[in-house]
Amino acid sequence: MFDWFTGKVAYLSTWIGFKIGCNAVRMFPRALYRLSDWLANVGFFLFRSFRNRSTDNIRAALGADLDGPVIEDIARGCLRNFFRACVEIAAAINSTDQEMRARIPVVGRENIDAALAKGKGVLILSAHLGNFFLIGSRLAIEGIPTFVLVNQPRDGRFAELMDQYRLQVRQKTIHARPRRMALQELNDVLRSNQAVVMIADEYRKGSGIEVSLFGKAVIARRGPVTLALRTGAAIVPACMVRQPDNSLKLIIEPELKFERTVRDKAQIRDNTILITQWLERTVRAYPDQWNWMNLGRWGRRTDHPIGASEPVRRASL
Repeated sequence: MFDWFTGKVAYLSTWIGFKIGCNAVRMFPRALYRLSDWLANVGFFLFRSFRNRSTDNIRAALGADLDGPVIEDIARGCLRNFFRACVEIAAAINSTDQEMRARIPVVGRENIDAALAKGKGVLILSAHLGNFFLIGSRLAIEGIPTFVLVNQPRDGRFAELMDQYRLQVRQKTIHARPRRMALQELNDVLRSNQAVVMIADEYRKGSGIEVSLFGKAVIARRGPVTLALRTGAAIVPACMVRQPDNSLKLIIEPELKFERTVRDKAQIRDNTILITQWLERTVRAYPDQWNWMNLGRWGRRTDHPIGASEPVRRASL
């Protein structure tokens, strides 16, 4: 009975929070962005677990290049980026397609067009970086048929609520669970030569492919590679990154050139490494926009660090 009651309260609170947020961002956009920055700064000191784990991971990955205060600035910038992204989602609900086009320019549209021209669908690979929430929305406005693969909340009411709001920001979703149903939907979408946005940068314990990220061993998921090899879909990296003036830009990169001659374990591992190399390059370019909590616990040091020569951009948020 108590769990049922608390679930109802949590659901109602979330619903009210969304409504208030959408109205507030429409009436007081600048004030709400300033508030989100202030809350992020306060949260950085209050969320001790986030602060310690993020700074530890940044230090382990980039510590040879950065000093202590810069590492804290990067971690603080990550939280500020996330808070701003939440406000931007509310703003997107109240925006017309023309306003979204003007607010978020797209660079590299031709890379998706070239991939779709092959007729086997496109996996748009992204990360928990910048405002990843709105990638599918912006692509839909471009007229690109796009679905977003999401890990829905366990509570069915929350999942339905999130789906409703995703539709309001022009996103069609595929639920990652149950897995068999998700795979069938993914196959159907790709075989009809449409696009799927997949956020694939979580490195935690479990089955997968051991790869080197920032010179440390991590377990990467094999899902994007096996799906691309099975369907023939192209993998096109894309990130919606925050600019120095806090505006957003969707950057679509050229297709990753996978080895597709033989579908064996070695080829899956080589292609997974290719994705990991792309991720490390991207995180090094925008370290203050990536969620460093995704790393979980670092593994042992490897002999062949990936991207060690890539420069690290200083925090800008």
